[in-house]
Amino acid sequence: MRRVIKLPAPQLSILKEVNIDLDMAGTHYAELASSENKVPEDVCLSILKDLMEEDANKLILSELRYLFILVKINSLEDHCRVSVVCKHKNKNGEICGHENPFDFSLAEADLNPTPPDYKVPEIDFVINGTEKTYKILPPPMNLESELYNYFLTEKNIDPSEIFEDKAESFNYSYLRGVMHLVDKDTGERFVTAETSIAGLFNHLKENSFKTINKLFDAVIEESKYGVQNKEYTIKCKECGGTLVFQIPLLAGLLD
Repeated sequence: MRRVIKLPAPQLSILKEVNIDLDMAGTHYAELASSENKVPEDVCLSILKDLMEEDANKLILSELRYLFILVKINSLEDHCRVSVVCKHKNKNGEICGHENPFDFSLAEADLNPTPPDYKVPEIDFVINGTEKTYKILPPPMNLESELYNYFLTEKNIDPSEIFEDKAESFNYSYLRGVMHLVDKDTGERFVTAETSIAGLFNHLKENSFKTINKLFDAVIEESKYGVQNKEYTIKCKECGGTLVFQIPLLAGLLD
């Protein structure tokens, strides 16, 4: 049965609300079983495309997480168990490797809706020598996926490098930031599915560090709204090391 779900950050949303069936079909579990080494958000997006009446590519990242958590709760019940592997080193310099079972509630995800008086941030950004005012709005999921796959395929970078390597982390944050630019006057996105991602680096030299930093700050601020994966801290039962982690989107589905 389809339900109308109002999305938690309407000022940042393209869709505002969706008609969705929260029951995953057997074919979705088959898809999850073959999802190893795939981007979790892409797997979730594929499933939501089947369950929604609207175009799931128009969801922003926080909305995808929000809806998929609702699907998980409806399909699995609220409580799940995952195994957290300890990566602390022991006295001999070896990785502990102990698997720590952890029970959690899907409903514990941090939901932070935008306040009614929320104002979308704006920025003056230079493109091809012309400065214009842009609203800063989250990109739809098709652009999120395209960006991630650009690093994996075109740049041939391991997923961990995107966030752990200083240079690549900056490049990813910059490109994702530019994907937030929406023309204040026309409402058109600067970056579309037809835009060359590599070509976006040309605009980096046109803008000051202050402007780029302001863009980063606005993107970080916006990312606080919607739903976030809750952070947990536990002690390893073998070595006593502290483990800090977030429950990933696909956790608990096949355990």
